[in-house]
Amino acid sequence: MSPVSLTIFFPMYNESENIEAVLKHVDEVIPELGFEEYEVLFIDDGSKDGCDRIVADWAQRNAHVRMVQHPQNRGYGQALCTGFKESRSEAVFYTDSDLPVDLMDLQKALPLLKDADLVTGYRIERHETLRRAVYSRIYNTLMRVLFGVRVRDVNFSFKLMKKEVLDRIHLTAETVFVDGQLLAEAQRCGFRIAEIPIEYRPRELGHSSFDSLRVAWQTLMEMLGYWVRKNRGGA
Repeated sequence: MSPVSLTIFFPMYNESENIEAVLKHVDEVIPELGFEEYEVLFIDDGSKDGCDRIVADWAQRNAHVRMVQHPQNRGYGQALCTGFKESRSEAVFYTDSDLPVDLMDLQKALPLLKDADLVTGYRIERHETLRRAVYSRIYNTLMRVLFGVRVRDVNFSFKLMKKEVLDRIHLTAETVFVDGQLLAEAQRCGFRIAEIPIEYRPRELGHSSFDSLRVAWQTLMEMLGYWVRKNRGGA
């Protein structure tokens, strides 16, 4: 049975250069998806550049737009966890606030929920720096070895799922490992995962904080901590 309602949510941190374009793109795409019941949710993770004011202004004019704010920056993982908890619809989709995908690709992804519980995208062309390509290769390999998650692009921010997946799993990640933990937990609970190729749109404005040795190390430590707890029966 196809979902009758949809949440599209965006974790947001200092994205004032991008957020107006995101809101306009959502306005263009939603009518094409055919949902009468939907919400556009922004999780503001302690932004300081005024992007929250842009979203608040749109929310005053559009009842479908909603924002939840963290008083302080808590990290990408916690922003996603807040979005998962706050989402109200039968189907939940998230991507990043620099809009790395065309939301019209949801037209291809939504029908997959008839046979799958979670749909994850993978980039047709990755457009990565050498450092980030190495990080991604190691990360995806560890996900296969440690958790048996065999998808092409674990951390790509194109994920669509039934709300029941989020109601069943327990997420604790504070780093970008949250994407991997989501897939590992969904698989552990027996949910069906489908993959879909997506045309990736590299960031043009603002900057990413993910391409650093510190972030990679924090993600690795959180992944290994989760693996230890899982094997001790505590995850």
